[in-house]
Amino acid sequence: MLAIRMFASVAALASTASALTIRNAHVADFRLYGEQGCFADNQGIWTVISEDFAPNECKGLNGYVPRSIRNQDTNPGCTLSFYTDEGCSAAGKRDCVPGQCCDSAQGWRAWSMVC
Repeated sequence: MLAIRMFASVAALASTASALTIRNAHVADFRLYGEQGCFADNQGIWTVISEDFAPNECKGLNGYVPRSIRNQDTNPGCTLSFYTDEGCSAAGKRDCVPGQCCDSAQGWRAWSMVC
């Protein structure tokens, strides 16, 4: 009888653990500014979750053209990149490490991530 109870308990725990798989995990936060220097004209913070992107997928900034972006935080092993064009060309690419302010005189138009 005790063995049956223990088996039932282990089976219940195993099914619960698989149901607790983390979805929409936090990946990064970055803050947009209308002026260079990551101080003036705060345009808000963007939170990136795992469902927001595919690796190296070019994502627009929804009409914003910030002149600076601060990478507030990025999960270890992930790289957050910003682009001066909406097509995410290599010529306009800049990787922005956590805590860094990334300026662009012409403004940023897109972003991508890879983890």
